[in-house]
Amino acid sequence: MRKIKKNRPRFILLLLVLAFILAIPAGCLAAGEPIDQLRDAVDRIIAILRRDDPAELWVNKKEEIVAIVKSRFDADELAQRVLAQHWRSRSETEKKEFISLFSQVLETTYINKLKSYSDEEVLFTKQIVKGDRGMVYSQIVRNSQEIPIHYRLKNNKGDWRIYDIIIEGVSLVQNYRTQFDQILKQEEYAGLVRRMEEKIRENKEKDLEE
Repeated sequence: MRKIKKNRPRFILLLLVLAFILAIPAGCLAAGEPIDQLRDAVDRIIAILRRDDPAELWVNKKEEIVAIVKSRFDADELAQRVLAQHWRSRSETEKKEFISLFSQVLETTYINKLKSYSDEEVLFTKQIVKGDRGMVYSQIVRNSQEIPIHYRLKNNKGDWRIYDIIIEGVSLVQNYRTQFDQILKQEEYAGLVRRMEEKIRENKEKDLEE
């Protein structure tokens, strides 16, 4: 059976990892603005990664990091945008199932890459807020290479949550939407569920081997 493709260079596959390995500089931003809330999440994640206790297992650190990442992502909005027109035809049970499975795909695909954390330089250039939507612009400098990363966020009662990340012009949502649309057309929803379950199992087995 074909697998969900990973058709971008390696640093694209580290999309979510790079999203949270950011040393955001302190500024004069008001509490509650998108960058301010991202800073808080990032500071906590970096503090976890920098804990230097030989007796501490990675799995314990990972659980803490996953909880923080989930608190900053809008899983429902992300899932709806990934399925696009296919979302409306799903039952409520299927929608909940897809949100859970897709979240696990992202988690098992990217979180373990955090073990290779290093101190990249990050420059935040600006943020744009229009109503309940926001965009935060940044650059990661790695080995003299500048990688632009943009975050799309949605405001829910003062809580800004990410629903898409764009790195070098490539959208996380669009990338998965294209893959999933092809699978849905050829194998329908049951086939997509099987593919995601397979991907989650593969990732977990790979984590055990490392």
